[in-house]
Amino acid sequence: MAEEAEVPAGALVIRFRPTAPDRVLASALKEYRRADHYGCSVFADVQRPDETEADLIARLLAEAELDGIDPTSHPKFFVCGEADRLLEQGFVFMKDGGTDEMEHHYCVSLGKNQPDEATAERFLSAFDRTEKRNR
Repeated sequence: MAEEAEVPAGALVIRFRPTAPDRVLASALKEYRRADHYGCSVFADVQRPDETEADLIARLLAEAELDGIDPTSHPKFFVCGEADRLLEQGFVFMKDGGTDEMEHHYCVSLGKNQPDEATAERFLSAFDRTEKRNR
């Protein structure tokens, strides 16, 4: 059962496609069927001492790859510089609670009820940078 998770307001958050509001809604509906909450998968963490933002992104991308996100089919990723941008809009970070869930993998809940396109657009707007993997 998914539970709300604490993510530091200053954590960097990355996600992968979908990028269109209707596809985000479809993905959130799939998550609801799987885990009983509407959400979208993300990876988030804060920089460690002496770690650059680029190092942090590389670490999160490596964890995503271990979690099964194939870099060849997901060459682009989207960055939200601070988790606070999502938290301030009322979004909540969730952990699935499974023993196989990666440490920095979260699901951002889009709400308790089926989200609408405006909610999906608010979620997408928090990710203001698109980057390509350096592979």
